[in-house]
Amino acid sequence: MKILREFRRFILIKSVEGHEADIRWYVFENLNRLALGFGVPAEAIIQGVDSTTDDRALATRFLEIIAHAELFQKQTRDERRARTAQASAEVLAASTVWKGQQAHLDMTSLVSAALTRRNDMLVFACDHFTVGVSMAPLLDLSRIARVRADLTGWVHADGLHLRWRTGGLHLYPHTDPKAARVIVQLPPMPATVAA
Repeated sequence: MKILREFRRFILIKSVEGHEADIRWYVFENLNRLALGFGVPAEAIIQGVDSTTDDRALATRFLEIIAHAELFQKQTRDERRARTAQASAEVLAASTVWKGQQAHLDMTSLVSAALTRRNDMLVFACDHFTVGVSMAPLLDLSRIARVRADLTGWVHADGLHLRWRTGGLHLYPHTDPKAARVIVQLPPMPATVAA
């Protein structure tokens, strides 16, 4: 949150200047905003300030708490983004239509919400194949895809294939063990096609 960034900057400036005592003033002047930023009751902050008499130790402790709070907020944001992307992947899977051995995708669903970060993988899975592709080219494409009414795409065992009137893109399967994954569990391939 913005208040935590402001508070860290204030602490660092006051520490360099040798005016750590000003940190106590800042805390009491911004108590409600800090409580909201840290996600704790204002009383907990007051108790922490009152129980630490050394101003330099107080500055160090607050910097540690800010780092912890920002990490927690980032993890919470990442988890929320992953849940949203997975829900979008389920919508994408539900709108998939099999044409032969190609699973044709709703491109609006694909480019609007199922994508998370450049280093993540989008994995299409069914009983007959699993295809993982990097999200980086899809995120690049999504910038122009929203204005391209002619964008179509399908996935099959050889990869993800995208087409538009003047071109196309083939994304061949690959794996990255470090990448986060959004799974698109495709509906079963019709029995007549699978045979």
